[in-house]
Amino acid sequence: MTTEPVSADPLKRRVIRSGLLRAEDRNTTVPTLAPRFKLSTLTLAGADMQSEPVLSAGRTTMRRKHREPAWTTMLAQGCPVAATLPAHCRLALPIEHMDAIPEDLILQLTAALSESGVSAERLDLEFSESSLTADSDTLYYSLAALRDVGVGLVLSGLGTGVTSLTLLRDRVLGGLLTGLKLDRLLLLRDPMHAEAGHVLARTIVKLGGDFGLTTRADGIDTQETLAFLQDIGCQEGRGSVLGKPQTLPLFVSSYFQPDRSRRQS
Repeated sequence: MTTEPVSADPLKRRVIRSGLLRAEDRNTTVPTLAPRFKLSTLTLAGADMQSEPVLSAGRTTMRRKHREPAWTTMLAQGCPVAATLPAHCRLALPIEHMDAIPEDLILQLTAALSESGVSAERLDLEFSESSLTADSDTLYYSLAALRDVGVGLVLSGLGTGVTSLTLLRDRVLGGLLTGLKLDRLLLLRDPMHAEAGHVLARTIVKLGGDFGLTTRADGIDTQETLAFLQDIGCQEGRGSVLGKPQTLPLFVSSYFQPDRSRRQS
């Protein structure tokens, strides 16, 4: 696999380092990046950010009650991470929220973008079904505002929940979605459910293509699964057969090479 240049800007390195240190100081989480590939060419398209508990004094420190929500920390950490990656790599951030989209999402994102200096077009936000079901002005205005500044809007977990086709139609026709993400449970090789899961996966990918949405998959853990997704035209995906999650320094060293242009005389 070829490596690509990554910014050597010392300011960006300081920003991401300070962001990670603040996370450790708060005893919250430290992020890992799962590489996401274009399935047709197996070239890197971006990364999905995940969070791991911080290890402190030989034990795992879990998020305590009454602390800031997980999605708030994800935004604060994700924006400086995105700033360190090449321009073509979009960073996907899961907005884990059981209810409707939080009213302060735009405010929190604006603050994180301003502090990190990263463009909103470098980010994809992944929403669960439940957070997109509300028929409220807050939902419509929030999604429209995110879309207008270039943020990708991805409906995740498709295929295992209770997604309504009417909901999907309304959000797509309203321009409030840019992508669909297959749930990893659809790709399990359980003989009792594999055939039904493949039928659903094929249908969802076809539907996403017809709507002009980017289609992604999680849980590509075997060569057979990879071949199946390539065959049905799924555009992007991640899983252990493609690459395992890594901390930011390891991710950068694995997939990119430092920009040596400044060393040239």
